[in-house]
Amino acid sequence: MAVLRRLAFITLATALFASQGSRGHGILPDEIPMAAGTALRTPGQLPVRAVAFSGQWQPSSLAVALNHSLNLTIRNTSDDWHLFALGDNTALRDQNLIHRLMPDLRKDYPNTRLSEPGSSVVLPWRFDVSGMFELRCVRADHQDQEAPLVILVDSPAR
Repeated sequence: MAVLRRLAFITLATALFASQGSRGHGILPDEIPMAAGTALRTPGQLPVRAVAFSGQWQPSSLAVALNHSLNLTIRNTSDDWHLFALGDNTALRDQNLIHRLMPDLRKDYPNTRLSEPGSSVVLPWRFDVSGMFELRCVRADHQDQEAPLVILVDSPAR
């Protein structure tokens, strides 16, 4: 029994140590695979793609080449706070449910950014999954009222 406990401890310690990012962020790695691509914790210098939200998105959609990394800069020009989330339908549905159960939750996840009125936030992202994704506010009272920013990720034209 002691051998099994020791083996379980070694396995857990190895998993925690191996998952450490190169910058020592605890157990979170520097790159976190998500439904719409990869969240980057230490992105370095990336091209900036700016969007603005004030009840509607400007621009209303984005096209991004597959495997392109960028700092998605989100400017909140509204007079309300938002929790912007990037994902596919399943990921956003799950986050929407969380915020319907806890409507005042103001917590960032790897694919979300909390934005106070008049602020700009940056979401460093590598779009390494092709498809159509959305950026939307997952606050419970905003989910059915605000259109998402549609992001189409596809291979570049040849």
